[in-house]
Amino acid sequence: MDKKTKPCIHAVSPPDIPVAEWWGKTRELADVVDYVHIRAPEWTKQEKETAVKLALEEGVSPGKLIINDEPELAAAYQLAGAHLPERRTDFPADGRWGQSVHSAEVAKRSERQEASWLYFGHVFASGSKPGKAPRGLGALKAAVTSVRIPVIAIGGITSENAEECIENGASGIAAIAALYERDCPGEAAEQLRARVRSDSNES
Repeated sequence: MDKKTKPCIHAVSPPDIPVAEWWGKTRELADVVDYVHIRAPEWTKQEKETAVKLALEEGVSPGKLIINDEPELAAAYQLAGAHLPERRTDFPADGRWGQSVHSAEVAKRSERQEASWLYFGHVFASGSKPGKAPRGLGALKAAVTSVRIPVIAIGGITSENAEECIENGASGIAAIAALYERDCPGEAAEQLRARVRSDSNES
């Protein structure tokens, strides 16, 4: 993940999904997206490890996998890194990690603690955040300009609005429903990639 490379796509696992069902959908999009993020906060550590092993056995590169809140597993399997919730303030001493943030102030704090990337959101109205007002593109841009590390937009991302996130400085987008709630996750991933990697965004 680099702030200067082409915009990247993160496929983030939805809540309340069994490991087998998650993989059934993920295998369709794994070759299209840049990162597969095993989030599933309700999964046990053992279930997360099962998901990692399954993906690796099926040929997904460890450098494409991000795991939520389990830096030990990320290190053990040499994954792309661990992703931490904003509330977490005990940061891994070794290995790459990222963090969810909701303001430019926290983004700067995470960068000082040597985060490698950030998720900023929720940018748009999101079904996973019912009743909560989105932070919007202006707040996304403020977070992006406050740090030197990549900021990934998350929350209500669709093929219709993904390009706006890139135009406001995001280094990529992270999607849940736009990928996992579609009949053909692979095709949905292709659509997202086409939008965020248009000629105008690659210059």
